[in-house]
Amino acid sequence: MVTLDATAAVMPRCPVPGHENSRVVLGGRYGKPGRQRQLYVCQMAKPGSSAPTHRFTAPLTPSGTPAQRSAEAEGPEDGAAEELRSARHYQFTAYEIASGLAAVSRGTSYARAGQQVRERAARRWGTDGQDTASRRHGTLVSDWVEVYAEALWQAQAPYADAWPETVLVGALPLTAGGSGGAGARGSAHKLAFAVFVAMAYRPDGSAAIFAIGSSSGTGTACWTAFLQGLADERRGRPARIVGDGSEALARAVDEVWGREAPQVWTDEAVLRDKARRICHDRGLDRRDLRLWLLLQRAWRTPQDFDRFTAEARRYRLPELDRWLSVAGPLTARQFAVRSEGVRLSRRAVPAALAEFDVRLGTRRATFGNQARTDRLLRLMALDLSGVARVHAWTDLICAWLERTGGRPVSSQRAIADRGGLRSLRPGTRRPLPATDPR
Repeated sequence: MVTLDATAAVMPRCPVPGHENSRVVLGGRYGKPGRQRQLYVCQMAKPGSSAPTHRFTAPLTPSGTPAQRSAEAEGPEDGAAEELRSARHYQFTAYEIASGLAAVSRGTSYARAGQQVRERAARRWGTDGQDTASRRHGTLVSDWVEVYAEALWQAQAPYADAWPETVLVGALPLTAGGSGGAGARGSAHKLAFAVFVAMAYRPDGSAAIFAIGSSSGTGTACWTAFLQGLADERRGRPARIVGDGSEALARAVDEVWGREAPQVWTDEAVLRDKARRICHDRGLDRRDLRLWLLLQRAWRTPQDFDRFTAEARRYRLPELDRWLSVAGPLTARQFAVRSEGVRLSRRAVPAALAEFDVRLGTRRATFGNQARTDRLLRLMALDLSGVARVHAWTDLICAWLERTGGRPVSSQRAIADRGGLRSLRPGTRRPLPATDPR
């Protein structure tokens, strides 16, 4: 299994005859802490074995491992030797990396996920893991999120190159308590950030998140930035976008696509829920009332909606009449463009947003780096779409590392905010300590 190991800067050759030019990658370590040896994976089958690869160790020399000996031969002024001597003293397998990423995708904090990974690694090393409690911080797994989340998303997210015909969208504003603290008089909840999602139905009928991102608000400019980013990455355009009736969404669709804008469809469940709330507030939600019964099936056919409208007019309720003045023409337009067999239910969107609300929990106020936040949201989206499996992620991480020579192509903390400013909330400073407790 592939690991990240700074001591393997120079790969040895496989000792099996005929394998001198085979590809060699890192393959973990074995032995007790302090006396561990590096394992390597040869990408050729060993004679007489049915396995496509095999592992081996390099022979020991008085100068240490071959990698150390090669680095030392370059002279003390070369920085490689010092880097090797100061390499970290713990190693994590691709499975452990995938386990940590899967944990945070399901809402576990960075700190807790890191502790779980260290405890699992300590058992593999044969130690009691007593030092893991003293290193309860979130930088280990949060760095993995930065390095690996994008690769996992690109490998598993659907509709990466072309638009689905029907797009279901929604936004979740996440608020956090004011400076007065929870329960304090005069404290105000302020917007921490917003989460935007775009979903579509897969061929098997299940809904999946194919795009997600964070923003500093939910207005037209934020919707436009989200949709424009999706349009820049995909061919064509969708036939329709199903939302909750937001005017900001409708304006953003016009700004992104202009005259060729797709249909903006208002979720009929949103219209029905609004009418239900009006009836409930007036005590008209009894099952024996004709108005309530007609409301339940009003969006089946145009005739059903006309029957409900005629009954609702009889009550002469100002709030119900105002709702009908907007919902009536809108529903008539949507009935006119309905297509047989096209699924327009947006029920999966509020369900997914509610789950994001739970998984981000009380940590929402601590998120300030937009790029890192988006990577975490993408891992959560993969889990909500049903593809976040530890063994599958292990295989993807191994394959990705093997293509890049056993090391990630990007360095950790390359997207850190500069100058203490929060990229997710411009103009505010980040008060978090150097070791992020999330």
